[in-house]
Amino acid sequence: MSWLRRLLGPAVFHGRIKANDWRRQTNAALENAAVRVAPRLYREADRLSAMPFRTEEMARPEGDLIDDLAAYTALPVAVVEDLVCRRRPVDFRAEWHATPPALRGDHWFYLSSKTYLFGNAIHFVTDAEVDAVAELLPPGAAVLEFGAGSGNLSVGLARRGHQVVCDELSALQRDFIRFRVARHGLGDRVRVLDPWQPPDVGSVDAITAFDVLEHVPDGRALLEERLLPALRAGGVLVEDSPFDRNVANPMHHEDWGLEAHLRARGMTVDRTAGARTRVWRMPDAA
Repeated sequence: MSWLRRLLGPAVFHGRIKANDWRRQTNAALENAAVRVAPRLYREADRLSAMPFRTEEMARPEGDLIDDLAAYTALPVAVVEDLVCRRRPVDFRAEWHATPPALRGDHWFYLSSKTYLFGNAIHFVTDAEVDAVAELLPPGAAVLEFGAGSGNLSVGLARRGHQVVCDELSALQRDFIRFRVARHGLGDRVRVLDPWQPPDVGSVDAITAFDVLEHVPDGRALLEERLLPALRAGGVLVEDSPFDRNVANPMHHEDWGLEAHLRARGMTVDRTAGARTRVWRMPDAA
């Protein structure tokens, strides 16, 4: 059979070359098609993720926020308005779902998200909203804002004479708050913490946490290790925590027992505002 192997050998060899050539040509064609199609698929994915919210639109924020964002990002004002008010052409939900599950941890997503810079910009954008929060605080209080977002509340409270400490995980949003503080000459009233810097113990009269505790996977540890130690005796925690996970808020967590935990710490509801906002008071020093 040696003569048969010698006879077939070249044919098999050339057959393998042809097969390898076919594979290379096929892979090259697929790669070229992917280069052309992939951008369209990404855009369609963003469009589909926004479909349930295609009519969503927020009023244009009052004051200097849009101008600050445009100056910070070097994007045209009209583009910034679309990102803030209509969450187009991309929003935080698309970014959340586009992040592979293995990387979709709370800490990394919020630390690195670029869309949250615009998604958070709709909070506390009117003087009336900031005034409503200021009325819940002790006069002239030193305030820690947890989850400061774009810094709207912190900047507003600082302009009303409060000393404010901003506690924000997002690297991009922390940088933007520092930009705003410098731009508006509020450096003597606003301090921005980095995540590795705990607030000073017993340093504030009030903590605000609006639409943020539901984003934290371990709320007990956060309260005990970072927030409540910063609160002076008799101080207040003002929180509004919508623990509802749904298609509009895929990154929310379920209620882990916030109310029971605060009551077990001896805190009581001093007053309420609106549907969910509660002012929890820390016991006075013995």
